[in-house]
Amino acid sequence: MDKNGESNKLSNDSNALDPLCEEIARQFVIEGDLTTIRIAFDYGVGYNRACRIVEQLEAAGIVGPNRGRKPREVLVDLPTLEAMLKKN
Repeated sequence: MDKNGESNKLSNDSNALDPLCEEIARQFVIEGDLTTIRIAFDYGVGYNRACRIVEQLEAAGIVGPNRGRKPREVLVDLPTLEAMLKKN
C-alpha cells in the first residue's frame, strides 16, 4: 500500500511511470516471463531504466519479486492487466 492507503497499481502520474511501462507489461503478460536484461535489449534502453520499469511493474502487482537469475513471475493475465490500465 502507498502512503495514501491505496493498493499497488500503475500510477497515472507521468513523472512516475515510464512511457514504456504499459507496452512492456503487455508483452510480458502475453509471453509469461520478465527479465531486466531482456527489456534493456528488446527496447534499446539502459539497464538502469529497465530496472526502474521492472520495479514499477512489481509495485503495481504485475510481476513478482526478484528471483535471482530466474525470470520474474508474471502475476496477472491479460484481461486483468487491461482492466488495471483502464483505471489509470
